[in-house]
Order: sequence, then structure tokens, then C-alpha cells
Amino acid sequence: MPLQSRRLFSCLCILLLAACGGESSDLASHSTSRGSLVQDDYGDVPWEATPVDPHAGPIVGALDFDGDHDVFSFTAQAGRYYRFQCLFSGPLSEWTLRRFDAQMQGAETEGVWAPPGMGIHFKVAVTEPTYLSISSRIAVTVSPYSCEIIELGLDDHGDLAATATPWNPATAATGVLEYVFDRDVFSLSLPRGAVYRVRCESTTLNPCKVNVTSPVGTATGATVQAAVFNATHPGTYSVEVTPDWYAPLLLNGTYALQLDFLEADDHGDVLEFATPLTPSPTPFTGRVSNARDRDVFTFSAVQDHLYRFTCSAPPSPGLLLRDGAGVAVEGSVHVSGWSTSVSVEAPAAGGYSVELFHDNFVGPYTCALEDLGLDDHGDSAGVATAIAFPTTLDGHLETRGDVDVFAFPVQAGRIYRFLRTSGTGSSQSLQLRNAQGQSLQTSNSGHLIHEATEDAQYTLEVKLDPGGIRYPGTYVIEAADMGPDDHANTQVGATVLVPGQTATGWRHREQDRDVFVFHAQDQTLYNLYCTVCDLTFETPNGPARRIHHGGPTRFFFDPVEAGPIYVTVNQAFVGAFYDLRLEVAAVDDHGDDVAHATVITFPSSFMAGLDSFYDVDVFAADLVAGQPRRVQVLGAYSMFQVLDPMGQPVAVNSAGEFTPQLSGGHHVVVKVDPWYAYQYGAFRLTLD
Repeated sequence: MPLQSRRLFSCLCILLLAACGGESSDLASHSTSRGSLVQDDYGDVPWEATPVDPHAGPIVGALDFDGDHDVFSFTAQAGRYYRFQCLFSGPLSEWTLRRFDAQMQGAETEGVWAPPGMGIHFKVAVTEPTYLSISSRIAVTVSPYSCEIIELGLDDHGDLAATATPWNPATAATGVLEYVFDRDVFSLSLPRGAVYRVRCESTTLNPCKVNVTSPVGTATGATVQAAVFNATHPGTYSVEVTPDWYAPLLLNGTYALQLDFLEADDHGDVLEFATPLTPSPTPFTGRVSNARDRDVFTFSAVQDHLYRFTCSAPPSPGLLLRDGAGVAVEGSVHVSGWSTSVSVEAPAAGGYSVELFHDNFVGPYTCALEDLGLDDHGDSAGVATAIAFPTTLDGHLETRGDVDVFAFPVQAGRIYRFLRTSGTGSSQSLQLRNAQGQSLQTSNSGHLIHEATEDAQYTLEVKLDPGGIRYPGTYVIEAADMGPDDHANTQVGATVLVPGQTATGWRHREQDRDVFVFHAQDQTLYNLYCTVCDLTFETPNGPARRIHHGGPTRFFFDPVEAGPIYVTVNQAFVGAFYDLRLEVAAVDDHGDDVAHATVITFPSSFMAGLDSFYDVDVFAADLVAGQPRRVQVLGAYSMFQVLDPMGQPVAVNSAGEFTPQLSGGHHVVVKVDPWYAYQYGAFRLTLD
């Protein structure tokens, strides 16, 4: 179809879309303004672009309707950079310049408010078609324009490693970054085994960025003004210079590159150039040169021997242990204040490597490679170490995956305790298994107590706590047969507490309850001292009456009646020992009820005492009806009451005066006045 016919067809389609309410803003379809049908002067999309010659002078045209796009094409030459800019009759609100690459994909876009604006600057790596577009925002006034494609010259340095400029490191490399997307690449031949820095110095670029790529493709990444790198391999290094993307657009920014030798690298960074080691307890030193430095070591292992590579803290670098096939065996990361180590039990003779690194430290380190010999204890029940109680389990978890297994016989009803007491390793996990290999109990606290339910052969596995730091090292575990449960869990079979003697006990599991009993005597007061005082007290008739005195370790008892008082130890740390001691505090001076009342004669005046908040002193006297009497209680925070022979209260005035209405035995009951905050003590009773 001829170009004129295609344009007329396009306009008709646009009018039809507008009539139907259709609207689109991309290059493939656009709407016309509310005017008459016009003929478009240039193609609207890259595949309909109008070919132009950049050397033939300005490209003159007009945006013929709202949303119009005019697209031009020309052949851009490899390595040359261009500027596309336009002048408009204005003022207008916004124009847009775009470039599309040879695949007709969008590349650069520039909005223009004040013509000619910055224009679009671009360069192509190979000679290829390039497409340029000018458009305005929809609903702005259409206007004529004049555009230019200006060839700015040939790029001074290639953009790719394949077109890089060779650089003699003894001299400075200079260049120009012609526009914001430009990059210049240099090639640099270096030997292996040194640390370098490439500096980019410029008075027009603020700042420039440097990226160094090694012969094997590892890169520093674009860093501002300078890049530090290790020459890990001999060969050609690629140095890329770019502007800072966040800096303002600068054209023709000049720069100079300088190469600085910083220091020799003491150990190779890759397996190919690793430092071979012979196991020895004597440490060696090295240096981390920068955050990207890697020091690699190799050693040969003897079958079934244990090897440990340890670095002291600080700086405790990270370590990665690999086998001869390059498969990671174990790793250790930097933890502040801890040394780092990796270890292995070699299943077969062969080579291993250790990679050392530290991303946050530059400076010296001290490490050692040791041959620890054979494992001290077997890793399974079939090769477990047999033990008898009591004993001390001394061992060494040489690797993070090491398991030390011990075997021993148990008897039903007996309690066995394992307690870690010391060691250089981090926290251990203890796992108890039965003869069938089933797990019976696990403890990550280094303390395990188990009550056997059968006569059988058990095993104990010692390994590093999976939830901890997992630092290999030694351990010392005390193992003991504690015998059967020391105290009954119920009142039946309770251990008798004897006044003046100390009873001891310990709880072997959370459900353990230790029950004691003492037999309270009439008119006797008791103190109970304890080191673990989550206790409950009961009598055959219910809870025992007691007072908590002297902090959490002393209880005072004023029994209501003679009989047993049961003391139950409910909670204590599992495995913790405790003491209970019962003492007679005093004998109550007077009975607590009418049946045990102290008989007094008339008149009387004497001293007595309330021994506890619960204490009641009762006195009996024969009185004659109609004869006025007086009773006084002085000295204690107490109250009293007079009861007649029928047990009924007798009216007493504030002076303590009363007149008996019946002849016979009366009782005076003295007890603590609760209004006085539980105070009690000596008092004088007067009856006259």
C-alpha cells in the first residue's frame, strides 16, 4: 500500500475509533483532535518510521493532532555517539523525545519543557538501525518543530571487554565519558598474589565509578571513585568506568585512572593457589587484606582421624571446610568473643580445603590445624563405651556432628542422674535411649534425670545442643545411680519429721512430690525451716493452721489439736537438693478451748501470753450470781469475752465490770484483736 494511502487509512481508523469512544496512548494507536481530518506527515510507530539523513539538515514537521507521534529512522554507526534535540514554536506544556533500538524496544526517554532541553544522547555498540520519536502530551496544542540528529564524534574507549583499551599500569589511563550512559573499558594484565586499588580522579565527574572484573569473571561491583581487589589469578583484568547514575547529567566528563599496589596477598584466594598445611599444634598467622579477601588452605587426611582447624578471637574469621570433591563439610561464622573452628572425621584418606574470610575485619589472624587422632568414644550403640555407676564421663566432641555414646545397665525403680560439670565446648544435648534405640528422654541443659521402669541396657548419647552455638570441645559429666525415690509421693508412707533433726531430699522429675509428716502434741508450738518452700500443709481434717515467718524459709505452727500434720514439697528445681528442719518453738501456757481451760481462783492477777495470732487462752472460775465482778486484760493487743455456765456471752461494760446472772463455772476467753495488725504477746489478767 502506498505511504499516502496508508496514512489516509490510518486517519479513517482513528476517526472511527474516536466516534466509538475508543482511546489509547501508545505508539500503535492514537486519537485525533476535534478538528477536520488531516494528513500525517511522518510515520507513527518504529515499523512505519520515516527514513532520514542526519547530514541533510534539520528535520521539519508538525504534530498534526493531539497524541500524534512522528518517528524517524537512520543507521547509527558503531562506536559513535549522537544527540537528538528539537526546537518547537511555543510556549508548550510538554514534549517527549524517545529512542528505540534495532529491535524497536524503548531505550531512552526525555521530557522537554523548555526547548531544546537536554536532548537524547546515545551510542550503539554495532552499526544498526535506530529509531527516534517526537510526541506531545494528549490535549496540548499541536505545533510545528525542527529536530536535529547531531553526530558528536567517536567514543574514545570501547564499552565492552572485547573492545577494551589496553592499559599500562605504570601510567595513568585517561578518557572522557561523553554522556550519562557512557562506559569506558580498559584491559589490565596483572600477576597473581597482590592487592590493588584502582582510583578514578576527575574534576568534571562528581563522582565516577569503577568496577574491576577478574580473568575468571568475579567483579568488585561499581564502587564510587575507587575499587579494591585481589589479583586472585594471573591474566587480564577488565576495568570499567561509568558516571554516578545519581549525579546530574554531565557531558564530556574527563577522568584519569591510577593503579595502586597496596600489599602482597599472603595466601591464595582459590583452591588452585591454596597454601598446603601439615597438622601441628603450633599456630600460624595470616592477614585478611580486605572484605573480599579469601585465604585458602589444603591438607591431607588419614582415614578415621579427626582434624580441627581453629582460629582465635578476635577477629575469629569465618571458615568453610570442603572435601576433595569440593562439597562443603562444615562451616563456622564469626561470633563476637568466640573463636571459630571447623573439624572433620575423615571417612577415608583424601584431601580437604579450608576457606577463611571475614567481611567486617581487615588485619592479622592466628589459626592452627591439628590432627586429633581417633575418636575417643564410639558414635553408635554398637561401639558405645561401657560404664558402671558412679563414674565420670570425660569426653571430647571433636566435630559439630560428633556423638559420644555410653552404655550401662539399669534397674526398675532406680533413678539415674547425669550432670555436666565442666568442659570447653558449648552446651551439650543428652539423649537417653532404651535397648531398642527408642528415645526415652532428652535434655539440652546438660542435666538429665531418669527413673527406670525396667531392667535393661540403656545408652546415653552426648552431642552438641542443636539450638546453641555448637562449638566443639571437651565435657565432664558426673553419672550416678541415685537409688529409688527418697520420699513417698503420698501421705501413705510419708517420711517422719523428728523435732531437732534435718531431713533432706531432692526431686528427680517435675511430677515428683515428697511428703513428710510430724505428729503435733497438745499445747505445743512448732517452727519448720526449709530451703525450698513451695510447701503445702494438711491434717486429717483439712489444711493445717500455720504462719509464714522470717521470710520464705520459716513456718510457725500453732496446731488446733494433737495429730499428724503432712508437709508436701511441691516444686523445686529438678535435681535440686533441699533441707527441712522441725523444731519445738514453745509449749502453750494455757489451753485454747473450754475443755482445756486453766482454773483460776477469785480474786486473781497474773501474767500470761498469746503465743501466736491464732493463740487463744481460756480461764475458768466459779462465780456467784448477783455479785458484781470486774475483769481486765492489760498489755497485749488482745480482746476478751466472758461466758456463763451455759456458754453464753455475759454483758461487760467498758471498764470490764459485769454481774453474773447464774452461779457456777464461768470462762474468760482471751485472743488477739485483729484490728491491731496481728500483734500479740504478753498480757496481765485481773479478776476481782
